[in-house]
Amino acid sequence: RNGVRTLKSLQPQTVILLSGGLDSSANLALAHARGDRLAVLTVNYGQRAWESERRAARALSERYGASWREIDLPFLGELGGSALTDRSKPVPELSREVLDTMSVVAKTADAVWVPNRNAVLIHLACAWAESIGASQVLVGFNREEGATFPDNTRAFMDSLNASLEFSTRGKVRVDSLTVDLDKRGIVAELARLTEPFPFELVWSCYFAGEKPCGRCESCQRFARARGGKSC
Repeated sequence: RNGVRTLKSLQPQTVILLSGGLDSSANLALAHARGDRLAVLTVNYGQRAWESERRAARALSERYGASWREIDLPFLGELGGSALTDRSKPVPELSREVLDTMSVVAKTADAVWVPNRNAVLIHLACAWAESIGASQVLVGFNREEGATFPDNTRAFMDSLNASLEFSTRGKVRVDSLTVDLDKRGIVAELARLTEPFPFELVWSCYFAGEKPCGRCESCQRFARARGGKSC
């Protein structure tokens, strides 16, 4: 794990809150393409997919020459209530045909909701960013999931930035280079990069394993975005 002393000497401009999924990985690649100095933070909060997410985040950080740090936050997962952290709860599976049916995906969103997760992780990333002299934190928001997850929206990001005016002396800000795109739009944006994006390194499944399950909602959205191709 990289220490704070090393990162201070690098003076990174941007912290990426990286899960290893498509959206946060796209923010890493797009920030790299525009020349940002990068540091990556990956969080283990007890999610089922942690080992695979960790592997993806580390590989992607190395690919883009970013400093990488992981932290453990077990308390968040211990709160329970989410199929992502409670192995006794089934992870919803659904067909690609219903991904835009709000009555269906609203229920799956409830099933995988981790209480206040994004706010906790983002504030943690902002605290770290301030401590190492970074000016912004990039997060993997997108318009598609923002329809059912209010903490994936520009409005949520704006509210965070309003609070950060008070809670960070260095005025760290949160941004997302994908917030106005759906997942197909994200894939299209990545296709415009000079350096080919390593889709094979991404982990967008709700489960850990050697291969993604191909059945959970996250896998289905990833496959649809790529025209049927899986992780």
